[in-house]
Amino acid sequence: MSEKYEWRKEEKELYIPKRKPVIIDVPEFSFITVRGAGSPANSIFTESIGALYSVAYGIKMRLKQRANKPHAYCDYTVYPLEGIWDINDAA
Repeated sequence: MSEKYEWRKEEKELYIPKRKPVIIDVPEFSFITVRGAGSPANSIFTESIGALYSVAYGIKMRLKQRANKPHAYCDYTVYPLEGIWDINDAA
């Protein structure tokens, strides 16, 4: 079995904060996303984040437990939550 892919070690340039601002090139990624509007204090937000993590960890564990793993499979650390926040005119 391959070693575990850990984004904290492999992608430090993308995820570990720098002391000074720098320009970085971010490669294309695929994401599981939710979209919504309103306050993050809203219960719908909390439920949506719970669903995101359930799906992310469900995929990870299902792949890990398969007897017939996909080609080039290796275990991995689930990435951190990322968000895009915006204040609109209604806010």
